[in-house]
Amino acid sequence: MRRWAWASALLLACGCARFPDVGVTGTTRLGFQMETVDPIRTGTEPGRPGAYVYIVALRFSTEDVPTDGGPIPVIGPPWGNGFVAGRATHFMLWDPAAGSAYTLYRFVNPVTLTDWFAVGVPIITENVIQGSRRIRFEFELGQLFPNQADRDALRTMQVNFLTMDRVPQSGSSKLWDALGDSRNITTVNEFVSIPLRTNGSYDNARSGLIEPTGDVSDPSLDISNWRVEVTLQ
Repeated sequence: MRRWAWASALLLACGCARFPDVGVTGTTRLGFQMETVDPIRTGTEPGRPGAYVYIVALRFSTEDVPTDGGPIPVIGPPWGNGFVAGRATHFMLWDPAAGSAYTLYRFVNPVTLTDWFAVGVPIITENVIQGSRRIRFEFELGQLFPNQADRDALRTMQVNFLTMDRVPQSGSSKLWDALGDSRNITTVNEFVSIPLRTNGSYDNARSGLIEPTGDVSDPSLDISNWRVEVTLQ
């Protein structure tokens, strides 16, 4: 369990963890896709050192309609963990410098969000190269909840897509985007709630275009579309 020492250091700290076996039977497949206006910044672009940060924040609930909040972006000091606030149970971090570019993490406390540990890697991922405009991955619910009874109790997954130029612990600002209009402070809580008991496909259009383009100055951070798929197995 570590606070943010940032990407590669975080993964090294968790590198000895034993991940649950993939391909858990009797579970649910969850797919995620996030697209940006301009290509994902991988850190290998000429004259642009350093990758940007792309995260999918998740909160699993046993309620059909959770009323106590979900994952929202950290947009200013006090920075906390620097990337997600509200309530979250897990997140996926895309880090091209890590051994696995896609890694799933679990928060120790879904309210304080100050400590977390790696729990595995998605079973399907899409390689992001220079020019790529999307991040895509799939995992099975059993990877996060190996106990069948725990999986059976879940009813809803709250999701937010987060992009940022850095994960700050100091300073007064960062560039960022998330679901909702980032130019309007009242919309930063626009996470989506996805039912887990039925097959379904959800995207920006189906959700009323809650995520506009042009709401962050750097188009490599500007989310243009998102998609979540639930497949019962």
